[in-house]
Amino acid sequence: MELKKEKMTIDQSRIQFEEFKKEWKKFKEKDLTEADTRSKLLDFLLIKVLGWTEDDIDREKYVQVGYYDYLISIPGFQFVIEAKKNFVDFNLPTKHKSSTLNSLLRGNKEVINQIRAYMFEVGVQYGVISNGRQFIIGKFVNSDGMDWKKNKCIIFHDIEDLDDRFIDFYNLLSRNSVIQKGTILIESEEHEVGRTIYSSLSDKNGEIIRNSLSSELTPILDRVFGEIYKYEVLDNEELIKECFIENKEIKKNKSDIEKLFADKPPKLSEVSGARNTESLVNQISEELKKQPIGHKSTEPPKPILIIGSKGAGKTTFINYLFKSAIGNEILKRRPSVYIDFRKYVDDDLGNINQKEIYKDIISDIQENHENLELYSPKVLKRIYLKEIKENHGIWSLGEDENSYNSNLKQFLGEQLKDHENHFVKLSHYFLSERSRRLTLIIDNADQFDLAIQKKVFLLAQSLNRKAKCAIILSLREGYYYEWRNKPPIDAFVNNVYHITAPPYSEVLQKRIDYALNHVNVEGKSKGALGELNIELNNESVKGFLLGLKTSLFGKDNSEMLKFLEETTYPNLREGLNVFRDFLLSGHTEVSQYVIRQRVSPESTESIPFWEFLKAIALLNKKYYTHHYSSIHNLFSPSSGSNMIFLKIELLRFLLDRIEKYGQAEKFIETSQLLNEFTGKGYKLISIINELNELLEFRLIDTDDSSSDKEFNTQLTNHKNISISLKGKYYLETLLTRFSYMELCLQDTPIYGENNFNKIRENFPLSNENGKRNLSRRYENVLLFIKYLEEREKIELNTKKIIQEMKNNGLKSGLRRVERTIGKFRTTQHSRQ
Repeated sequence: MELKKEKMTIDQSRIQFEEFKKEWKKFKEKDLTEADTRSKLLDFLLIKVLGWTEDDIDREKYVQVGYYDYLISIPGFQFVIEAKKNFVDFNLPTKHKSSTLNSLLRGNKEVINQIRAYMFEVGVQYGVISNGRQFIIGKFVNSDGMDWKKNKCIIFHDIEDLDDRFIDFYNLLSRNSVIQKGTILIESEEHEVGRTIYSSLSDKNGEIIRNSLSSELTPILDRVFGEIYKYEVLDNEELIKECFIENKEIKKNKSDIEKLFADKPPKLSEVSGARNTESLVNQISEELKKQPIGHKSTEPPKPILIIGSKGAGKTTFINYLFKSAIGNEILKRRPSVYIDFRKYVDDDLGNINQKEIYKDIISDIQENHENLELYSPKVLKRIYLKEIKENHGIWSLGEDENSYNSNLKQFLGEQLKDHENHFVKLSHYFLSERSRRLTLIIDNADQFDLAIQKKVFLLAQSLNRKAKCAIILSLREGYYYEWRNKPPIDAFVNNVYHITAPPYSEVLQKRIDYALNHVNVEGKSKGALGELNIELNNESVKGFLLGLKTSLFGKDNSEMLKFLEETTYPNLREGLNVFRDFLLSGHTEVSQYVIRQRVSPESTESIPFWEFLKAIALLNKKYYTHHYSSIHNLFSPSSGSNMIFLKIELLRFLLDRIEKYGQAEKFIETSQLLNEFTGKGYKLISIINELNELLEFRLIDTDDSSSDKEFNTQLTNHKNISISLKGKYYLETLLTRFSYMELCLQDTPIYGENNFNKIRENFPLSNENGKRNLSRRYENVLLFIKYLEEREKIELNTKKIIQEMKNNGLKSGLRRVERTIGKFRTTQHSRQ
């Protein structure tokens, strides 16, 4: 789908229209043929004024009834243009901007019948008739059985009318407008208006009140787990050692990493097979050891690129590499400077403050090598020995020795002000005089857009060549694989290594173990749960963490881990943040875990999945809306649409493709998918908007790793798409969960006053602690499902989605909730 090109703004289009008027004046006295009208007038308007490209335009193709003049095409939409001779005037009603086709037929029957014949042959509904100065724009063919003669057309009487109503003309026929709207929008369509339960609630933004025990425990959890998430801090060697994952794959690849620092770099084809393993560490270590150091070292070592997906652990790996894995003897001769690039980019202008980078590098070197006295006159003279010798004669022309020293002092002062040059000289000094090679670690450049990352890459290559220092640069793999055969990356030789994320189960266990070993509650405090008073100290918090660990990794609790793995992997950072949200959510019953661990220390009772999902979906809110939640509502239509099943239909189509053709053919051309769904009757703009949302939520993937990029993720930038692991999980798992449906009903548009009133009247409100009546929640979900089944019959092409959801687990989930309600009622009755 190649819709993307540099957009022509309406202002640029207006400028080109002024040029068109000049051209038209040249030809208005000439009797232009239809061919001349096309080539001299309409081509100018279509391409230079309205922004269409040659790829969009098909000219003079034969169909059974003759040759049409233009067929304009974008994925999912086409229209025909019929050109007539310049002096052939159309019979148009004066002082009218629009008319029905029936009215226009009386004086323009021949040309209207002609364009309709072409449109029937091509299979389109919209068309334009023009002689280069008059325009009839409308829907000439209907597919719904309605009388086409009643359709409204927009008319332009002459060039002056086009000039006066240029905005209308641009909004109707410009490439930008047609792509955005997915059609030639003759008149705005009125969608039925739906209401959501959430929008009707007076307390919709209300937050819950925690019980005192949870209120006391939450700050402790925040502090304990907050430390865990600061794994990007280089200084915390203990955290790095305890939390870095060393599995079998790590050991397997350790030798590979050591070879990375060897003389022979790996082949590019081997990059994708590398892992963040112990072997990778060994390979990098070996490469470092074999890099020549000393006055004979003229060639700098090849820069090392650490690539990996967003959140996969590139920074963690670099920390592990330099704080734990590589031996001190190697690092002693290769002092490193860590550069967090986020500090040096102007967010508003996108400029890189290189002066500050060099200044901070020099400051770091000075601070960590005070014993070398790098700012002493003696060392500075050694650093700038060549320049001092070159100027010695001139400086000695003074009357006395003081004059020489004054010139020398002034020279050295000027050199220290030039931070870039001084760093280069320092690096050469370390190499030749101290037998040490500086290593620059450039991290977090991948937090910025493409332009910034290219600048960082070029800066790293420049530092490597000028300063002869070693470079380790981390990059997002989505960008790397897009660039690797393009400038500027293809102009440089680098050693490239790929980091993959370890399993969530191992990551979470490591971090909980770290918390268990390092929790430190200062003093004691008490929290209350009903009539119980519980003292919170190190032991009680450790008891909670231990209980959390045993329940989290129990065999019945794999559903929580499955959610993390399938909705966030390989972005470990995102997954860990979701888990932290669960622990700190107001809906998480942390107090119950403390009591359970106190009463039954050996309990491995699992955390209910519904509790986990509600906690991360709501955080501290009483009610759900997808606008403020990390949980997406598949039933919520995109802006301008009332199709609540279209997201699900698109995901199902993409999943069916994988099941039919296999993983090797999982990607489909975006244009093919658009044509498939417009052929079913869906509007192009609705399909594009839904796909853009699915892409933004990472429920679909593109074949150019756009999910690993955070910029330019509009659908029109990508040719091929597929359902993602996260999309598959939503479609096959979440849609079958009572807890997910109970969230969605709060935020899905309900069309029809009766439908809305039924669900709203039965909707149970939340109390101050976030509790809502389960029996009424259950009844409400049944009403919501019934509404969805009725809605299926109205919307286009739905294929019994709700019935499939029931068969795949929703029905059994509803029965479990029903049994729970029955047990509760029985217990209440027995107490009475």
